[in-house]
Order: sequence, then C-alpha cells, then structure tokens
Amino acid sequence: MANIMISGFYDEVSSNLDEQIKLIKEYGESYLCPRVVDGKNIANYTEQEFRSTIKPRLDNAGIKFSSIGSPIGKVGLYDDEAYEAQLGKLKELVKICKDMDCKYIRMFSFRVKASGNYDEYFPEVVKKLRGFLKIVEGTDVILLHENEKRIYGDTPERCLQLYNEINHPQFKLAFDASNFIQCGVNVPKAYDMLKDYVVYYHIKDCSPEKVEVPVGLGLGNYKEMIKDLVVNRNYEGFMTLEPHTGKYADHKKLFYIFGWFTWMLPYVGKWNKVFKRINAAKGISPLQTVTRKDIFTWQYQGLKEIIDEVEKENK
Repeated sequence: MANIMISGFYDEVSSNLDEQIKLIKEYGESYLCPRVVDGKNIANYTEQEFRSTIKPRLDNAGIKFSSIGSPIGKVGLYDDEAYEAQLGKLKELVKICKDMDCKYIRMFSFRVKASGNYDEYFPEVVKKLRGFLKIVEGTDVILLHENEKRIYGDTPERCLQLYNEINHPQFKLAFDASNFIQCGVNVPKAYDMLKDYVVYYHIKDCSPEKVEVPVGLGLGNYKEMIKDLVVNRNYEGFMTLEPHTGKYADHKKLFYIFGWFTWMLPYVGKWNKVFKRINAAKGISPLQTVTRKDIFTWQYQGLKEIIDEVEKENK
C-alpha cells in the first residue's frame, strides 16, 4: 500500500525555524525539508553549530527531516573554487543527516551555458558528481539530483543520461514538474521516462506561461502522476511542498494597479495574466491581500485533496 508523506520548504513562509515548526504543527505534519533556517542556508551550518542551535528545537517539537534541501551542485561547472568549498559543506551536511536520521540530500548538476556544448560538459559534470559521491560513500546518505533550469540535468534525457552513467546506489533522482515545464518539457513524458529512478517528488506546479501556480492549476499532471504512484507503484516516500509563494503574494496587487504599464514589460504582463487566472480559480479579488502562508496552505490542501481523491477512487 502506498504511503505518501508530506514535507515542505517551509522557509517559503518564514526563514525563522520556530515559525516553520509552528506551521508544520498546524498542518498536523512532522517533516521539514530545511533550506533556509533562521535566516541562514542549511549548507552554511557546521554540524557542531546545528547540534547546538537547531537540533534541540526540532527534537523538542518532534520534527524530522524528509531530505536536506541543499544548494550542492548549484555552482558554475568550471568554478573549481566554489566546487571545493561545496565538498567541505557536503561533509558537514552528511553529519547533519546522520544526526537527524535523514537519508537524502538534494543536489544539482552544475550551472552551464545553454548555448554551450553539452557533449563537452558531460565528462566534467560526471567527474564532479562522483566527487560528491565519494563523500557519502560508506554512509546511508543518498544524493538526490533535482532537475532544474540552467543546470546540466534540466531535461529528462540528461537526467537519465547522468543516472545511467554514474550508476551508483547512492545517486537517485528527485522530480520537479514545474522545473521541467519551465524548460519546455512535457511532464507526462518526463514522468514516464524517469519514474523507475525517481525516489522523491517536489510539489510545484507551473502554467503554460512558465509562471508558478497552485498545484492543480498548471501543467504538472499531478492527478495522473499520483494515481500511478498510488495504484501501480505503491509509492512509499515524500512529496515536498514548494509552491514558490513570493511572486503572487508579493506582486499581484501591484501588477493589477499598474496593469496599464505591463505592455512595456512583457514578463510583467505574463505574470499579471496568470495572477488573474489564480484570482478567478481561488475566488480572490484583485486587491485582496494573499500572504505567503495562504499560498502554502493552498498547496498543502491541494495536494491532500488529490491524494484523497485518488485513494477513494481506487479503493
């Protein structure tokens, strides 16, 4: 039987750990995917600092880590100085993983120029990813490669290429539907190509205009994906909420008020168009305030509704 556990990048609501814990408790959940904690990226903590300032509060609240949302690998492919620094950070993150009884660290396959030669990038990407893997070997930690725009592994083809070439039990894939959409990728096609190698899902949806929207309002194919995971694959793992709350919460009223100006800035006009669509779907007036917490709650409730619908339909 499938067992989907819900986690989240709760720093989208607040970078303050106590506020993150409070929201997790409001939802009745117990998992956090740490990214920014008390205003500092999780990768910038030493294990000693984490154990003294962060872990006691998590333990007291009964909060666990689903994965660590690190920026490892999100540096220029040929920036050797940044890479060496990340090797050191990864060593500390592995210790933090052990402290929290967590087995996943999210990572990336390096920033590259889209206009460059991907065949030339490939050997260097693989070499440096294997450098990361040397650090986790001998532990229970698994590195999760997230597909992301403007990195090497931005398409399902390149994600699968990396997976097959590296061929390591501690290298698995995380699936982000919105990031694929923003790269012009068809999500059902990507899912079919990668589903046998994905062990972790980020819940972020995206419109045809490549603007993030609440789950179910975009091209993320979540109902069908979750149905397959529950009915056919007995998925036992995490889905981490990552709605990217900032654009809509911070700009929707401003763009509406200055809508006459958007023709001069096409990207603003695009966002405004999508924001109006969200307003209509959620019954929100143009000048109504919507907080980042509101949007995060939409995402949580939307995911829960999809999971519940799938389970009821397939009892």
